[in-house]
Amino acid sequence: MVVTEGITRDLLRLIVWYPVRWLVRLLPVWAGLMLFRMMGDLHYAISGGKRQRLLTNLSTAVIDRCDKQQTVREYFRNHYVDRLFIFIVERFDDRQIQRYVELDGVEYLDAALGYGRGVVLVHGHFGPVHIPLTVLARYGFKIKQLGLPSDEGLSRIGRNVAYRLRLSYEAKIPAEIFRADSFLRPVFVWLAQNGCIMTTGDGTGTQQRLGRYEHFTFLGRPTPFPLGPATLAKKTTAAFMPVFITPLEKNRYRITIEPPLNPPSQQEISARELTALFVRRLETYVRRYPGFMHFLDRL
Repeated sequence: MVVTEGITRDLLRLIVWYPVRWLVRLLPVWAGLMLFRMMGDLHYAISGGKRQRLLTNLSTAVIDRCDKQQTVREYFRNHYVDRLFIFIVERFDDRQIQRYVELDGVEYLDAALGYGRGVVLVHGHFGPVHIPLTVLARYGFKIKQLGLPSDEGLSRIGRNVAYRLRLSYEAKIPAEIFRADSFLRPVFVWLAQNGCIMTTGDGTGTQQRLGRYEHFTFLGRPTPFPLGPATLAKKTTAAFMPVFITPLEKNRYRITIEPPLNPPSQQEISARELTALFVRRLETYVRRYPGFMHFLDRL
């Protein structure tokens, strides 16, 4: 979700990172998740201007018919679950995973790891993105993340409170995070050791761009996507596998690991072609669950 810096934003940050964070530590996991969704509902109810902009964006986007009001409500709910899941990540153990998550496609991941070349798991800014990483790490897969935490453009409170505390909480995720703007040799070594790297296939989530981008048709309009994840898979001969998280009934989630887009029989496929295949898969999920897309504001 695109937010604007200012005094109101800073006050809300202080509320979230102090009393709300402390409260969530006292609540059971189910109550914490419910609280996050309730915060989304409250934001939806009081944010008339943003709500209307999101409805307008949905009307102009090439998305299959959907309940626009419900989609926008889900967008707000997903924002808070995605951003605040780190408050409960330490307690999201095997018992919680069995309660809240279905995991499909593990056989594809096991088969890809059987080749001994590592796996690049590529996802979009879609759904609560830390849940798949946490679940796969808890299940014993050798997995790390390639990401780009940034405090660019944040206020002083944003940098010294929200960003600082977020980094400390993200460090509790049972998977190391490699910085995408640093020396990437450890990433290549990890894949050579048959590890998994999870990374976003639709950019950094900020205005900052790393590496080469090309435009692909996405929701009916030309949209820039990075070639970096596909290039990484090409250079290391790792499997390039999409992973998505989608909603289920009773506030549960399904994590779907899809077969490699570059099976051993198609190693000649280019990085651009691989990226195009991923964009097509991401678009399919966004059309089905538009409320899970993080940056509906930017359409």
